[in-house]
Amino acid sequence: MKKIMILSGSDERLQEQFSHITGYEVLFTEKETFLPDIACVLISQDFAGKKAGDICTLFTQRNIPNAAVTFDGSEENQILLLDRGISHYLILPMSSRLLSKRIAALIGEADRRDSGTGFELFSQLAKADTHMGAYVVRESDFANIYRFVLRLQERMDKQAQLVCFSFHSRLKGPLEPGVLEEAFPIVQRCLRRGDIVSIYEQRIYAVLMGADEAGGRTASDRIVNTYHAHCCDSMYDMVYEMAEIE
Repeated sequence: MKKIMILSGSDERLQEQFSHITGYEVLFTEKETFLPDIACVLISQDFAGKKAGDICTLFTQRNIPNAAVTFDGSEENQILLLDRGISHYLILPMSSRLLSKRIAALIGEADRRDSGTGFELFSQLAKADTHMGAYVVRESDFANIYRFVLRLQERMDKQAQLVCFSFHSRLKGPLEPGVLEEAFPIVQRCLRRGDIVSIYEQRIYAVLMGADEAGGRTASDRIVNTYHAHCCDSMYDMVYEMAEIE
């Protein structure tokens, strides 16, 4: 089931509006940090305010379908949204059937854009097979690669795991520059050539192709142990979360 993330504060009108749509898992959050398995992000204009345009731009750069949602359908507000660079927006309230159709169209538009890159991505992965370790992709490409893997999973009778490596400071401080860059080669070299790895936001993500849960945890534990052995003087602990790609 595809996931929809709604960036909003406590808003009973929004919760009521999205409680009736079917075929999607709807999640509400106040944080702008999402996993790449989100099918689309909807940004509440009431919550984001003047930042709504910048937030939409951020997710567009990450190749994540997005739209603003608003209960103000006035012409003045629609002009305001467009002036802030928001090309996709949903004016509420609307029927559950129409809302589902609009969300499907938003996701489908992104899928159609990605469809032309499928062979290119496959070619890149094939070329990378001559190198050691997992295939490295840029942050801006990772969401497209992830959706491409989802399509492969629909046609392959094999499992795949998404692993998120994050870093917790023993001093409870923010993540310092260079921490991800120091750990990234360890993650990349500990994985197989058929796997995929990327720095995405403030974490390192890996797609383990053909791995079941046990195999994924074995590989992830090996990476964590290797990091702690090589970076024993670091003030950060590496931890991971894992979920099956399906």
